[in-house]
Amino acid sequence: MEEFFDGLVVWLHVLAAVIYIGPQVFLFVAAVPAIRSIEDAGQRARALRTVTTRFGWLGGGALVVLLATGIWNYYDVQDPLIDEEAFPRYYWLMAVKLALVTVVIVLTVLHGALLGRRLQRLQETNAPDAEIAQARRWSIVATSLTLVVSLAILFCAALLDSDWSKLS
Repeated sequence: MEEFFDGLVVWLHVLAAVIYIGPQVFLFVAAVPAIRSIEDAGQRARALRTVTTRFGWLGGGALVVLLATGIWNYYDVQDPLIDEEAFPRYYWLMAVKLALVTVVIVLTVLHGALLGRRLQRLQETNAPDAEIAQARRWSIVATSLTLVVSLAILFCAALLDSDWSKLS
């Protein structure tokens, strides 16, 4: 039964990663560009707020599940054959992955609490175009970095599961 539970935790971790990263790609490639094509500023702001608020709840929930299952996996699913001296590459890669997770958390909080809210507030109050454009650039930078770092975390996860990480 313990093996099944461990498999369930890994599955939840992978599912949460899909739920966190998939919508990021969709928002970046499809939803936000489509919303920007709405001519009426009020409708555009409402549509953007609806989409980003729902993504915030979805992404935030997925991030919480990722952290919980990641901590569980780290402490419970340790491979006794992988010790730090025999496989330094594995532990170096794990340290990189955990550092990238920290970066994603910081970027997510920065964007959700500051940059995204500021941009929405500027759009909804019909602020000057230059101010909106500057806020949009910072928002795009933060979301782009979050997506790139999230993809790097996936790459690290794949390498951690590969034989490459267990080479000395």
